[in-house]
Amino acid sequence: MKSNRSQIDAAIAAIGRGQNAVILLYGPDIAQSRAIADQMNRFPEIEKIEISGAVLKNDPAILTDEAAAISLFSAARYLRVEASGDEILAALQLLIDIPAINNSVIIVTGNLKRESKLLKLALADKKILACASYLPEGENANRLVMALGKEKGLRIRPDVAQKLAIYAENNRALLVSEIEKYALYLNSDKNNPQELTHEVISLIGADNNEGNLARLTGIFFSKNTALLEQELASLSDVGIEPILLIRVLLRRALLLADLAGLLSKGLSIQKVIESAGRKIFWKEKGEIAKALSLWRIHQINQLITFLVSLECQIKQGKMIGAFYVEQQLLLLISRLS
Repeated sequence: MKSNRSQIDAAIAAIGRGQNAVILLYGPDIAQSRAIADQMNRFPEIEKIEISGAVLKNDPAILTDEAAAISLFSAARYLRVEASGDEILAALQLLIDIPAINNSVIIVTGNLKRESKLLKLALADKKILACASYLPEGENANRLVMALGKEKGLRIRPDVAQKLAIYAENNRALLVSEIEKYALYLNSDKNNPQELTHEVISLIGADNNEGNLARLTGIFFSKNTALLEQELASLSDVGIEPILLIRVLLRRALLLADLAGLLSKGLSIQKVIESAGRKIFWKEKGEIAKALSLWRIHQINQLITFLVSLECQIKQGKMIGAFYVEQQLLLLISRLS
């Protein structure tokens, strides 16, 4: 059943009061979908069981079994599923066929095509609350930047907010990462607010190594493994931080996911590129068109999930160095080529 954000927020609050629900969070802004699902963190007494889409693809019955199970170790629990899309179709079909569940299910996935069987199932069934997350645009994007900054003690003027929104292409995950970096640099928090200026962004912004990273981005999305290996070796000599590499690739992947959604509506690659307008720098139109011809939407979604996971691990303080990130990127391209 199609649901709006208010209905989802109410359903999550109800889960905290002991009710059960099945929620599907999808759409191009996967970071927002994850943020919505993370509201469950307000209820630490409810145990979280994480299940991947790959596991459910191999054994669809696991979702039904876990949703129907009664916990022996906690008063309540819920299931959080991270999936690419239709690989969990069979699992969700089994779930809605049972009369009742004992544990709520929250599914987070990326952008789903209109013809997605998973999306059609979710929208048609009243047991499922399906909510799409879209990237903010215009004034909404600027307000989001200022609101995220306020949480970290940053005062952000509208013109500065617009610059950050354009750089991050309105992607919440990138915005949060950038704002956390600026807050750390300025030593700001709610008790010690600081102003974020254009000068600070120019000083430590992620585009300081723009030339090197732009070249690497084009090579990465061309799926040329041999050339990618050479370029990564060159970047290692320059000493670019892994987090910057991840963010630049993630920004391009999110743009491609958005454009691939237009391709699914029957538009040609040329028309899709033209419709993007200023989202695409004119010098990059050729390589983005090539990437759209090489990457399928499920591969782009896999890449987004992979990059977000890597960034989260780094932000959590796990010892992930440049060499590890480079090797993982090479392995991923080899697997998807």
